[in-house]
Amino acid sequence: MKTLFSAVIFSVLLLCPWAAAQQSSRVIFLVRHAEASSTGDASLDPAGQQRAQCLSRTLSDAGVTQIFVNETKRAQQTAEPLARAMKITPAMTPSLQVATLVRNLLYGAKGNALVVDSGNSLSTIIARLHAGSIRPIGENEYNRLFVITLTEGSATPVATLRYCDGGASAPVAPAAPPAKAPVKKAPAKKG
Repeated sequence: MKTLFSAVIFSVLLLCPWAAAQQSSRVIFLVRHAEASSTGDASLDPAGQQRAQCLSRTLSDAGVTQIFVNETKRAQQTAEPLARAMKITPAMTPSLQVATLVRNLLYGAKGNALVVDSGNSLSTIIARLHAGSIRPIGENEYNRLFVITLTEGSATPVATLRYCDGGASAPVAPAAPPAKAPVKKAPAKKG
C-alpha cells in the first residue's frame, strides 16, 4: 500500500509542471482601423498608411500568429503590413459577427492575435471577452491599442496603450504635473 501511495504521489508531482505548461495564455491586441480617405469602404490615406507601417513595427516582436479583420478595405489595409511581414493570411470576420470573432479568439488556435475593426465593434468585442469596458473612441482617434491576456478562457482587464502618435489622431490632454510636497525648513541652530 505504501508503494502504491508513493507511486501515485510521484506521478502527480511529475505531472504538475506538465499541467501548468498546458495552460494556454495568449495576448490579444485590438486596434481601430487607421485613417481612411473618406467614409464608407475607403482606402487608407497617407497618414493611415504610415500608421499601418508603424503598427507593423510595434507588433513585429509580439508573437502575433493570427490576424482578424473586418470586411472593410481600411481594416484589411491596416493589418496588411504586419500580415505580410509575419506571413499570415488575415481571417475576415464581418463587424456584425462579433460572437463568431469572440469564439475564435477564445477557442481558436494558439498564439497571440491582432484584431483590426471599427471603434464601435472594439468596445463590444472587449465587453464580450469579459475584459471590462473602454471609453468611446473619438471620430478622429486612431492611436489606441487595447491589450487583453486570455488564459484558459478568462480575460484580464483590458489595458489601453497609445501607439504611433501622429497623423490625424485626436490630441491627448497632457498629464497634470505631480503636486510638489511642501518643503520643511530645518529649525535654525542657536549658538
